[in-house]
Amino acid sequence: MRCVLKSSGMLRTHLFGWFLVLCVVVPQWARGSVPAITASQVQGITDSARAKVLAHLARGELAQAVQAYEVATGLKAPLWLAGFKATFDASNQVPGTCQSVARSIHAAFTQLGGKPEYVRLTTLMDGTGRRRAAFMVFKMADGRDLRMSERGFHAVIRMKDRIYDAFTGAGGLPYQEYMSRLGAMTPIMDEVVSAP
Repeated sequence: MRCVLKSSGMLRTHLFGWFLVLCVVVPQWARGSVPAITASQVQGITDSARAKVLAHLARGELAQAVQAYEVATGLKAPLWLAGFKATFDASNQVPGTCQSVARSIHAAFTQLGGKPEYVRLTTLMDGTGRRRAAFMVFKMADGRDLRMSERGFHAVIRMKDRIYDAFTGAGGLPYQEYMSRLGAMTPIMDEVVSAP
């Protein structure tokens, strides 16, 4: 019996020795075979593909933007991109939703390397320091006037020379056209701000 126990103990010691050798040698060998991963691969999209997706998004080509992202990454589009269309839904074309809409639009453009700006639109105050008829309206393409603010305040996103909000649709509108469609009892001022 002693002989069997002695052999069994030596076998365990021998196996443990090989196990330690494998723990030291294999990671060094495996390290050399792992390909380098660049930052763009970690983020899932190359710079050129990101620019293409951003260009589609800025033109309001949502289906093409999603498709370009999925082809470039081999992954399903993330929620911030796939849900971008809902940002421009008619349910958001009411007073009080502009800040969340602006944050969604800003996040999508920023994720793709764009440089969007928050712009605050406000009606001027009258001589008493109060906003007179503080509401703002927006003339839709079909001729309807929709009330966009009851507080004399509205937040939009400016990306280059285009304005984006729930009223513009995914393609946005040129700045001058957007401003010409706004209406209020007092002049409307615009100001670039850091948050909506």
